[in-house]
Amino acid sequence: MEITYASPSLNELVEEDSTMRTTTRPLKIIPLQHPSTTSSSSSPSVSTPASLFLKWTSKLQRMTWIDWLDLFLPCSRWIRTYKWREYFQIDVMAGVTIGIMLVPQAMSYAKLAGLHPIYGLYSGFVPLFIYAIFGSSRQLAVGPVALVSLLVSNVLSGIVDSSDTELYTEMAILLALMVGILECTMGLLRLGWLIRFISHSVISGFTTASAIVIALSQAKYFLGYDIERSSKIVPLVKSIIQGADGFLWPPFVMGSIILAILLVMKHLGKIKEVLKVP
Repeated sequence: MEITYASPSLNELVEEDSTMRTTTRPLKIIPLQHPSTTSSSSSPSVSTPASLFLKWTSKLQRMTWIDWLDLFLPCSRWIRTYKWREYFQIDVMAGVTIGIMLVPQAMSYAKLAGLHPIYGLYSGFVPLFIYAIFGSSRQLAVGPVALVSLLVSNVLSGIVDSSDTELYTEMAILLALMVGILECTMGLLRLGWLIRFISHSVISGFTTASAIVIALSQAKYFLGYDIERSSKIVPLVKSIIQGADGFLWPPFVMGSIILAILLVMKHLGKIKEVLKVP
Protein backbone atom coordinates (compact mmCIF):
# COMPACT_ATOMS: atom_id res chain seq x y z
CA MET A 1 0.00 0.00 0.00
CA GLU A 2 1.47 3.30 -1.08
CA ILE A 3 0.80 6.53 0.80
CA THR A 4 1.35 9.86 -0.95
CA TYR A 5 1.37 13.35 0.54
CA ALA A 6 0.31 16.22 -1.74
CA SER A 7 -0.29 19.90 -1.07
CA PRO A 8 -3.63 21.47 -2.08
CA SER A 9 -3.84 23.13 -5.44
CA LEU A 10 -4.31 26.84 -6.01
CA ASN A 11 -7.98 26.46 -6.99
CA GLU A 12 -8.79 24.65 -3.75
CA LEU A 13 -7.17 27.40 -1.71
CA VAL A 14 -9.17 30.11 -3.51
CA GLU A 15 -12.43 28.22 -2.97
CA GLU A 16 -11.68 27.74 0.73
CA ASP A 17 -10.88 31.44 1.13
CA SER A 18 -14.16 32.45 -0.51
CA THR A 19 -16.21 30.16 1.74
CA MET A 20 -14.52 31.58 4.86
CA ARG A 21 -15.37 35.11 3.76
CA THR A 22 -19.02 34.29 3.23
CA THR A 23 -19.40 32.53 6.60
CA THR A 24 -17.56 35.05 8.80
CA ARG A 25 -19.23 35.99 12.11
CA PRO A 26 -19.96 39.61 12.97
CA LEU A 27 -17.54 41.25 15.40
CA LYS A 28 -18.51 43.57 18.20
CA ILE A 29 -16.07 46.40 18.92
CA ILE A 30 -15.87 47.56 22.52
CA PRO A 31 -14.26 51.00 23.00
CA LEU A 32 -11.43 51.32 25.49
CA GLN A 33 -12.46 53.25 28.58
CA HIS A 34 -9.89 54.94 30.81
CA PRO A 35 -10.65 55.18 34.55
CA SER A 36 -11.52 58.63 35.72
CA THR A 37 -10.00 60.36 38.72
CA THR A 38 -13.25 60.26 40.64
CA SER A 39 -13.69 56.53 40.26
CA SER A 40 -10.10 55.80 41.27
CA SER A 41 -10.33 57.96 44.36
CA SER A 42 -13.52 56.28 45.47
CA SER A 43 -12.29 52.72 44.91
CA PRO A 44 -12.65 50.44 47.95
CA SER A 45 -9.05 49.16 47.61
CA VAL A 46 -7.68 52.32 49.23
CA SER A 47 -7.65 51.83 53.00
CA THR A 48 -7.93 54.85 55.25
CA PRO A 49 -7.56 54.96 59.03
CA ALA A 50 -11.30 55.53 59.35
CA SER A 51 -12.13 52.45 57.27
CA LEU A 52 -9.64 50.34 59.19
CA PHE A 53 -11.15 51.50 62.48
CA LEU A 54 -14.64 50.65 61.22
CA LYS A 55 -13.50 47.18 60.17
CA TRP A 56 -11.90 46.67 63.58
CA THR A 57 -15.01 47.78 65.48
CA SER A 58 -17.29 45.65 63.30
CA LYS A 59 -15.05 42.66 63.91
CA LEU A 60 -15.25 43.24 67.66
CA GLN A 61 -19.03 43.49 67.48
CA ARG A 62 -19.27 40.16 65.64
CA MET A 63 -17.18 38.36 68.27
CA THR A 64 -19.06 35.98 70.54
CA TRP A 65 -18.23 35.13 74.14
CA ILE A 66 -16.32 32.06 72.93
CA ASP A 67 -14.13 34.27 70.74
CA TRP A 68 -13.43 36.57 73.69
CA LEU A 69 -12.57 33.57 75.83
CA ASP A 70 -10.15 32.25 73.20
CA LEU A 71 -8.59 35.71 72.94
CA PHE A 72 -7.82 36.14 76.63
CA LEU A 73 -7.39 32.45 77.51
CA PRO A 74 -5.83 30.65 74.52
CA CYS A 75 -5.74 27.42 76.53
CA SER A 76 -9.50 27.08 75.99
CA ARG A 77 -8.82 26.33 72.30
CA TRP A 78 -6.97 23.08 72.87
CA ILE A 79 -8.90 22.05 75.99
CA ARG A 80 -12.09 21.74 73.95
CA THR A 81 -10.42 19.38 71.44
CA TYR A 82 -8.10 17.56 73.84
CA LYS A 83 -8.44 13.76 73.80
CA TRP A 84 -8.00 12.88 77.48
CA ARG A 85 -8.03 9.11 77.13
CA GLU A 86 -5.51 9.16 74.32
CA TYR A 87 -3.07 11.89 75.31
CA PHE A 88 -3.30 12.36 79.10
CA GLN A 89 -1.10 9.44 80.17
CA ILE A 90 1.56 10.20 77.56
CA ASP A 91 1.59 13.90 78.50
CA VAL A 92 1.97 13.07 82.20
CA MET A 93 4.97 10.85 81.47
CA ALA A 94 6.54 13.54 79.29
CA GLY A 95 5.91 16.21 81.94
CA VAL A 96 7.48 14.13 84.72
CA THR A 97 10.54 13.39 82.56
CA ILE A 98 11.05 17.03 81.65
CA GLY A 99 10.49 18.09 85.27
CA ILE A 100 13.21 15.73 86.50
CA MET A 101 15.64 17.08 83.92
CA LEU A 102 14.61 20.69 84.53
CA VAL A 103 15.59 20.77 88.23
CA PRO A 104 19.39 20.44 87.84
CA GLN A 105 19.32 22.28 84.54
CA ALA A 106 17.57 25.34 85.98
CA MET A 107 19.90 25.40 88.99
CA SER A 108 22.96 25.34 86.72
CA TYR A 109 21.53 28.14 84.60
CA ALA A 110 21.04 30.24 87.73
CA LYS A 111 24.68 29.66 88.70
CA LEU A 112 25.72 30.66 85.19
CA ALA A 113 23.81 33.92 85.58
CA GLY A 114 25.45 34.54 88.96
CA LEU A 115 22.27 34.01 90.99
CA HIS A 116 21.25 31.65 93.77
CA PRO A 117 20.06 28.25 92.49
CA ILE A 118 16.56 28.80 93.94
CA TYR A 119 15.94 31.53 91.34
CA GLY A 120 16.66 29.00 88.63
CA LEU A 121 13.87 26.82 89.98
CA TYR A 122 11.54 29.84 90.09
CA SER A 123 12.30 30.74 86.48
CA GLY A 124 12.04 27.10 85.43
CA PHE A 125 8.63 26.19 86.87
CA VAL A 126 6.57 29.37 87.23
CA PRO A 127 6.66 30.42 83.52
CA LEU A 128 5.54 26.94 82.47
CA PHE A 129 2.30 27.14 84.42
CA ILE A 130 1.60 30.71 83.28
CA TYR A 131 2.32 30.02 79.62
CA ALA A 132 0.16 26.90 79.66
CA ILE A 133 -2.81 29.18 80.39
CA PHE A 134 -2.00 32.32 78.39
CA GLY A 135 0.31 30.95 75.69
CA SER A 136 -0.71 30.13 72.14
CA SER A 137 2.34 28.37 70.66
CA ARG A 138 2.95 24.63 71.02
CA GLN A 139 6.53 24.82 69.75
CA LEU A 140 7.90 27.62 71.94
CA ALA A 141 10.32 26.52 74.68
CA VAL A 142 9.59 28.42 77.88
CA GLY A 143 12.10 28.71 80.69
CA PRO A 144 15.75 29.58 81.31
CA VAL A 145 18.39 28.84 78.70
CA ALA A 146 22.17 29.03 78.76
CA LEU A 147 22.37 31.93 76.31
CA VAL A 148 20.01 34.15 78.33
CA SER A 149 21.84 33.29 81.55
CA LEU A 150 25.14 34.30 79.97
CA LEU A 151 23.69 37.59 78.74
CA VAL A 152 22.27 38.37 82.20
CA SER A 153 25.64 37.69 83.79
CA ASN A 154 27.48 39.87 81.28
CA VAL A 155 25.08 42.78 81.64
CA LEU A 156 24.89 42.78 85.43
CA SER A 157 28.61 42.17 86.00
CA GLY A 158 29.36 45.51 84.33
CA ILE A 159 26.91 47.34 86.60
CA VAL A 160 26.97 45.60 89.99
CA ASP A 161 29.62 43.65 91.81
CA SER A 162 28.64 39.99 91.99
CA SER A 163 29.89 39.82 95.58
CA ASP A 164 26.96 42.02 96.65
CA THR A 165 24.41 39.23 96.39
CA GLU A 166 21.34 41.19 97.48
CA LEU A 167 21.85 44.10 95.08
CA TYR A 168 22.82 41.73 92.26
CA THR A 169 19.59 39.75 92.73
CA GLU A 170 17.46 42.89 92.79
CA MET A 171 19.05 44.11 89.58
CA ALA A 172 18.42 40.73 87.94
CA ILE A 173 14.72 40.86 88.91
CA LEU A 174 14.47 44.44 87.59
CA LEU A 175 16.12 43.36 84.34
CA ALA A 176 13.63 40.50 83.95
CA LEU A 177 10.73 42.93 84.53
CA MET A 178 12.05 45.37 81.92
CA VAL A 179 12.54 42.63 79.34
CA GLY A 180 9.04 41.28 80.02
CA ILE A 181 7.45 44.72 79.51
CA LEU A 182 9.41 45.20 76.29
CA GLU A 183 8.37 41.79 74.94
CA CYS A 184 4.71 42.38 75.79
CA THR A 185 4.82 45.75 74.02
CA MET A 186 6.43 44.24 70.94
CA GLY A 187 3.86 41.46 70.95
CA LEU A 188 0.93 43.88 71.11
CA LEU A 189 2.42 45.95 68.27
CA ARG A 190 3.04 42.78 66.16
CA LEU A 191 6.76 43.52 65.71
CA GLY A 192 7.79 39.93 65.14
CA TRP A 193 8.63 40.76 61.51
CA LEU A 194 11.79 42.56 62.69
CA ILE A 195 13.54 39.20 63.09
CA ARG A 196 13.52 38.87 59.29
CA PHE A 197 16.25 41.49 59.04
CA ILE A 198 18.63 39.29 61.08
CA SER A 199 20.25 36.76 58.77
CA HIS A 200 20.73 33.11 59.64
CA SER A 201 24.53 33.52 59.51
CA VAL A 202 24.45 36.17 62.23
CA ILE A 203 22.27 34.03 64.50
CA SER A 204 24.41 30.93 63.88
CA GLY A 205 27.65 32.79 64.60
CA PHE A 206 26.24 34.34 67.76
CA THR A 207 25.01 30.97 69.01
CA THR A 208 28.34 29.24 68.27
CA ALA A 209 30.38 31.96 69.98
CA SER A 210 28.07 31.87 72.99
CA ALA A 211 28.48 28.09 73.25
CA ILE A 212 32.29 28.46 73.27
CA VAL A 213 32.15 31.18 75.93
CA ILE A 214 29.82 29.09 78.10
CA ALA A 215 32.06 26.02 77.80
CA LEU A 216 35.18 28.00 78.73
CA SER A 217 33.47 29.76 81.64
CA GLN A 218 32.32 26.40 83.07
CA ALA A 219 35.77 24.84 82.79
CA LYS A 220 36.51 25.87 86.39
CA TYR A 221 34.30 23.02 87.65
CA PHE A 222 36.21 20.63 85.40
CA LEU A 223 39.72 21.85 86.26
CA GLY A 224 39.21 22.62 89.94
CA TYR A 225 40.21 26.32 90.11
CA ASP A 226 38.49 29.67 89.60
CA ILE A 227 38.43 31.40 86.22
CA GLU A 228 37.86 35.05 85.48
CA ARG A 229 34.27 35.81 84.53
CA SER A 230 34.15 37.39 81.09
CA SER A 231 32.09 37.37 77.89
CA LYS A 232 35.16 37.27 75.64
CA ILE A 233 37.11 34.21 74.59
CA VAL A 234 40.65 35.61 74.88
CA PRO A 235 40.41 36.66 78.57
CA LEU A 236 38.91 33.30 79.45
CA VAL A 237 41.72 31.40 77.74
CA LYS A 238 44.33 33.59 79.48
CA SER A 239 42.67 33.00 82.84
CA ILE A 240 42.67 29.22 82.27
CA ILE A 241 46.36 29.23 81.37
CA GLN A 242 47.39 31.51 84.25
CA GLY A 243 45.52 29.45 86.85
CA ALA A 244 47.01 26.12 85.78
CA ASP A 245 48.98 25.97 89.05
CA GLY A 246 45.72 25.35 90.95
CA PHE A 247 44.80 22.30 88.88
CA LEU A 248 43.13 19.50 90.89
CA TRP A 249 42.96 15.88 89.81
CA PRO A 250 39.72 14.72 91.54
CA PRO A 251 37.27 17.01 89.67
CA PHE A 252 39.13 16.43 86.41
CA VAL A 253 38.94 12.63 86.76
CA MET A 254 35.28 12.74 87.78
CA GLY A 255 34.37 15.04 84.91
CA SER A 256 36.33 12.95 82.41
CA ILE A 257 34.57 9.74 83.49
CA ILE A 258 31.11 11.32 83.25
CA LEU A 259 31.95 12.85 79.86
CA ALA A 260 33.16 9.49 78.57
CA ILE A 261 29.95 7.80 79.79
CA LEU A 262 27.83 10.39 77.99
CA LEU A 263 29.75 9.99 74.74
CA VAL A 264 29.57 6.18 74.90
CA MET A 265 25.81 6.23 75.59
CA LYS A 266 25.31 8.66 72.71
CA HIS A 267 27.25 6.35 70.38
CA LEU A 268 25.31 3.30 71.55
CA GLY A 269 22.06 5.16 71.09
CA LYS A 270 22.88 5.66 67.42
CA ILE A 271 23.69 1.98 66.96
CA LYS A 272 20.89 0.31 68.92
CA GLU A 273 17.33 1.58 68.74
CA VAL A 274 16.55 0.20 72.23
CA LEU A 275 18.92 2.64 73.95
CA LYS A 276 17.54 5.72 72.27
CA VAL A 277 15.90 8.19 74.62
CA PRO A 278 12.66 9.67 73.21
